[in-house]
Amino acid sequence: MRTIYVLWLRQLKRYLRSKSRIIGSLGQPILFLVALGFGFGPIFKKAGGGNYMEFLAPGIIAQGILFTSMFSGTEIIWDRQFGFLKETLVAPVSRLEIMIGRTLGGATIATF
Repeated sequence: MRTIYVLWLRQLKRYLRSKSRIIGSLGQPILFLVALGFGFGPIFKKAGGGNYMEFLAPGIIAQGILFTSMFSGTEIIWDRQFGFLKETLVAPVSRLEIMIGRTLGGATIATF
């Protein structure tokens, strides 16, 4: 159980220390909402009515979650390249706990 917590905490710390990831994960959805929401909003009203921002928001939230989860998967490759993955796999802990800790860390970041 401690292994899961440590790997979860590591994922969170790496995210919080990377300012470019924070800006990217928050800035990209805001950019899409502003650019697409206000850009296509008048056209959407002429085509059939409704609020385009309400239509667009769930898709942008899902896109942000998927982007964050893909980036979390890419981190495994970086950990392998820099040797952290080898050190983790050699440790006397269950591989299931390693997988659960990394997955919970990525899911927590995606939820934020």
